[in-house]
Amino acid sequence: MSTENQALQVPAHIAARIAARGGQKSAVLAAVLTEGFAYPKISTRASRFRLVEDGVETVVGTTLDVVIVGSNPKVSKIWYSKPYDGATDVRPDCWSNDGVTPDASVDKPFHSNCAACPNNILGSKMTPNGAKSKICADQRHLAVVPAADPTKVYGLTITVSAMKGLREYFKDLSNFGMIPEEVVTELGFDEQASYPKIIFKQKATNGFVPEKAMSAIEEICASEEVKIATRQAEVGSPRLAPPKPVASIASPSQAAEPKPEPAKAAKPAKVAEADTSPKGDLSAMEDRMKSLFDE
Repeated sequence: MSTENQALQVPAHIAARIAARGGQKSAVLAAVLTEGFAYPKISTRASRFRLVEDGVETVVGTTLDVVIVGSNPKVSKIWYSKPYDGATDVRPDCWSNDGVTPDASVDKPFHSNCAACPNNILGSKMTPNGAKSKICADQRHLAVVPAADPTKVYGLTITVSAMKGLREYFKDLSNFGMIPEEVVTELGFDEQASYPKIIFKQKATNGFVPEKAMSAIEEICASEEVKIATRQAEVGSPRLAPPKPVASIASPSQAAEPKPEPAKAAKPAKVAEADTSPKGDLSAMEDRMKSLFDE
């Protein structure tokens, strides 16, 4: 029975079960709705940041303010036997989240050991400009919370082309004695690159996590949510209760539009891009950040 265009009356006992689940899906539901990585993630397709969850895709724009709350300590690996065409439903032929052995879900691993795999040798592939590369590409898995919705943890994959910039950004923070969890990071794209290459910088205005928010950010950093987002734990692992609702740490002009209703179609739904151009007095961000996690 379709529930479209109907005012669904949920019985009390079902409502109680929904509340008790806290957003956790059943295996039956996940088997149909989940495609690929079964966790909220950030896509960079067509050089636009897109929040993807349950098959619903929300286009944010060319910049996105986040707090980086986790990283897989291992360099991960991924290999496509055919050129990747950017389609969201293309499954890699082999990959490793820890860079040591292929993932257990890989149907036909190219090699049982990443260190000994010929696809993992520098020079096994040459870039168009003649530089040595690898057939099996390196990547990093981060966990971030968007400034516009700091209660939601998203997975963000950093390709090998952006890994140097990430290291340099972290080194710059370290030179001032800071760590990524303490600052608001502005994600953008390298306009000189012909592909989506992420760049990182600290937010110029109000680029620090407020004092009242730090304890909550530290709690998120240590959560199971972060381990799942960075591919260090299985999606089916027990999940902690979601953080309590908090205010946005983004300025009003940078906050994302209200989330759309879940799409009924199987393919990801597209929504209009949020306007991320500066508007109004950016000092308003400071007031909103001070109230973060007050509830």
